[in-house]
Amino acid sequence: MPSSYNLTETIIKILEKDPGQQIQQLAKALKVNKNFLAGYLSALENEGKVKSKKIGPAKVYFKGDNVKGGWK
Repeated sequence: MPSSYNLTETIIKILEKDPGQQIQQLAKALKVNKNFLAGYLSALENEGKVKSKKIGPAKVYFKGDNVKGGWK
């Protein structure tokens, strides 16, 4: 599994390129467990690095406003 920094960086890059991803899509792209990712995204949301929006039964994620600069 990637380190937390690399995982965060990768999530932000995915959400910049293709916003509105569901946990299932992100978990498949990142090759991580959905339950683990749900908790990880919750922590990132608390830090302002990602935002979520409930659309019907689905929760979708976007890059947050608290991401300084860009990921290299």
